[in-house]
Amino acid sequence: MKGLGAMNKAINEELRQRIAGQLAPGFKGDLIDSGHPDYPKRRVVWNAMVDKRPGLILRCRSTADVVMAVNVARGHGLSPSIRCGGHQVAGKALSDGGLTIDLSGMRAVSVDTDRLVAHVEGGCLLGDVDVATARHGVVVPAGTMSETGVSGLALGGGIGWLSRPYGLTCDQFVSLEVVLASGEVLEIDARSHPDLFWALKGGGGNFGVVTRFTLKCHKFGPDMRIGAALYDPAEATEALCQYAHLYSTLPRTVGWHAAFKPSMPKLPFVPDELVGKRLVMLISMWLGDPADPAGIEMIKRLTSVGRPLVTATTVMPFALKVQRIIDEEFEDGHRYYTKEVHIQRLAPEAIARVVGFWKTMPMSGELELIGLGGAITDVPEADSAFANRQYQHWLVFALRWDDAARDAEYIQLTRACMRDLAPWAGKGVYVNMLNDDDSDRIVEAYGGPEKYSKLRAMKDRFDPQNLFRQNANITPGRTEGVSQRR
Repeated sequence: MKGLGAMNKAINEELRQRIAGQLAPGFKGDLIDSGHPDYPKRRVVWNAMVDKRPGLILRCRSTADVVMAVNVARGHGLSPSIRCGGHQVAGKALSDGGLTIDLSGMRAVSVDTDRLVAHVEGGCLLGDVDVATARHGVVVPAGTMSETGVSGLALGGGIGWLSRPYGLTCDQFVSLEVVLASGEVLEIDARSHPDLFWALKGGGGNFGVVTRFTLKCHKFGPDMRIGAALYDPAEATEALCQYAHLYSTLPRTVGWHAAFKPSMPKLPFVPDELVGKRLVMLISMWLGDPADPAGIEMIKRLTSVGRPLVTATTVMPFALKVQRIIDEEFEDGHRYYTKEVHIQRLAPEAIARVVGFWKTMPMSGELELIGLGGAITDVPEADSAFANRQYQHWLVFALRWDDAARDAEYIQLTRACMRDLAPWAGKGVYVNMLNDDDSDRIVEAYGGPEKYSKLRAMKDRFDPQNLFRQNANITPGRTEGVSQRR
């Protein structure tokens, strides 16, 4: 096996031909190089800041294809990137000049209604799963956008609209089919390879390529009751202070989040005269039976907080509407920059800092105050690789612009606001939100030195040569000293 120093080399024409020849006997997927008609589409990811040109993309259609792709990568000293949805903000889905293993040809979903599980291939998007499960009146809790890839989201944890009643996406793992760096295929669960199963619940793509997820389903929907209240800047702080006061009193059948919009988009519950305005939206969700009188009363109560400009309540399909509600707002092709802060205490002073930044921020996108807690905290910290479950609020900077000349300025503004919030910030950071300038936070993202050391031991066992390193990388213990910067 070639060592670490040989990895990440560029693929030239001679190597492309050698790889094609080795794959030819059995590979059923597509070999996509720069001359292939699909190459322009396959080399584009969500974030337009990422402009990588893989030397070769192997678009797989089966687990057997993935095994062949991994074996070819290992044999030629190539560290492959793994692409599912391409929504990771730093663009880790693509290997610039190297090899990308693209799972987008593997998007089958089947639902076992007797066992209440969904079998989900590794290339699926959330929308694929939501549509399949909605037909049976069930759901897998996962994410907030239909175009997000299941693999990246779930292996990093997976928060979403339904986290409070049901937990993280990784908490739904029943079993996983994994292709290891050796090319071996394992079927793992809590009894078979329990340490690896633990590591994949939040440890990202560091240990192999998951080609099939078997996930718990929950009876839900297909409709959801949702409420929205919109506030102008003068009323935002007071409404958010009331939100902070009330949130901890809510049952886990309620989701309640804040979105700070610099320019309110046209949404189903936004009057035309408010489109384009700088507004805060408090969006409340009843996560039980939409006809339940308790839910109707709860949404009515939450939409009356403070002095809103307008309120609205509606019932809409979860899979076809709610999970797609911000897809257009955060469509592919813009320049995106994200940061995430675990909020230790949602104090009035912290709210004032966030509102102050939002009132003057020149970029598009939004700030998101995501309400969590509930079932997420039911799982003990030691029971999964996912770290820092205890926080009830995460603040997400999901910022967007199109002018590359403004990158440095806008990034600096965002980082300055992050520093201002330090007195109210907790430990850790969501691994799925890590950007290219967060390399010093890897250990923190995986829960600190103790949990990171356990993950590193798994890396030493299952990927000692660090074949899978184009990710939020856990380095094998034998190759590099662990950084403990916090």
